[in-house]
Amino acid sequence: MEKVQGGSLSVRMMGGFLLNYEGKEIALGKNSTAKFIQLLQMVWLQKEKGITKDELMRSLLDREKLENANNSFNNLVYQMRRQMPRCGLPEGQYIVRNGGVYQPDDSISVQIDAVEFECLVQKGEQTDDEKERFRCYSKALELYRGELLPDIANEIWVTTRSFQLKKHFIQCTSWMGSYLKAQKDYSEMYRIYTKAAEMYPFDDWQVYQIDSLLCKGEYKQAYQLYNKTVTVYSDEMGLPPSDKMMECYEQMSRKLSGYPGNIEEIRKEIRDAKKTMDQDGAYYCSYPSFVDSYWLLSRSMERSGQSIFMMLCTLVDYEGKLIENQDKLKKRSEAMHLAIKNTLRRGDAYTRYNTSQYLILLLGIQQEDCYLVYRRISQKLKEMEGPRAEVTYSVLSLADLPDA
Repeated sequence: MEKVQGGSLSVRMMGGFLLNYEGKEIALGKNSTAKFIQLLQMVWLQKEKGITKDELMRSLLDREKLENANNSFNNLVYQMRRQMPRCGLPEGQYIVRNGGVYQPDDSISVQIDAVEFECLVQKGEQTDDEKERFRCYSKALELYRGELLPDIANEIWVTTRSFQLKKHFIQCTSWMGSYLKAQKDYSEMYRIYTKAAEMYPFDDWQVYQIDSLLCKGEYKQAYQLYNKTVTVYSDEMGLPPSDKMMECYEQMSRKLSGYPGNIEEIRKEIRDAKKTMDQDGAYYCSYPSFVDSYWLLSRSMERSGQSIFMMLCTLVDYEGKLIENQDKLKKRSEAMHLAIKNTLRRGDAYTRYNTSQYLILLLGIQQEDCYLVYRRISQKLKEMEGPRAEVTYSVLSLADLPDA
């Protein structure tokens, strides 16, 4: 088929849907999730392989339970072909039926980022030359801007293909990071992992960012990134740090222990940190800091004889069951945070273990006083969230906890 005169059509599908023709952005109407656009996207993604009419109809029309799906499909094709030139694109079929499958119209030159990304990954996989694989993977990662077609991410056909693309992205990033580390190009290694962490903040890419900073000798920046990540995990997901993050913390602590400094510099850092901390109420800290505090106080208790108790507070519903509604749980967890902070003394420390639970270190009290602390927390929570807000507790003396 003769090529249509004109420039090439560039299609972006990863991280959003965008058409560019001869340097000009093209919008296919006001609704970027329209069915006729999805039809075009599905065919474009299959390239020469093509896709059957039945597959297209099942994906696009099954949910609508239309009486005449065949006519509805033909109308989508007609609507698509009519809309393209209206938007400033050349006249053409855009999709054609060939041997029982629909394929892109080869008379129109189309470059699709997702397809090019997969081709580069495949090319990189098939070569034994590390430099050539690095070149292919580098180009592939430049194309990857996020999830496939995020506006229709819940469509089954999008979810399936997006999963495959993300799997390739993880593969490329992991290989690139290891290769760059071996080449001692730690700055580029950090850049690669930073891009991954920004796209997928809860996939533990920060561990590799921190490793990059440690390789560069930027120990303080690594520690700051660690603290920021732990806070995000706790506040956004209500989770303690992963095992990978805890291993990273241990590695970082060993590195920091050998980092040279002077007393004036250290004093300034402590004073700067104090300015950013809330000085009222009990001391809130990250889970790893809580663990460090536990072991420090445990050792101190052996020498001073001071009693120290660890309390676990768990949010439950009025029937004593765990709260299943996540929005309700998140709101109540934030209230619990304030209830503990404003109830406990400045010398006590606490942390969020997960969205439902908080851990508290209580210094210099007796076991019978722990119940009074719990009652104050419970009363404060009810004042903030209503009489049906419930919390249970358990408590142990640090003297009774295993020294392991």
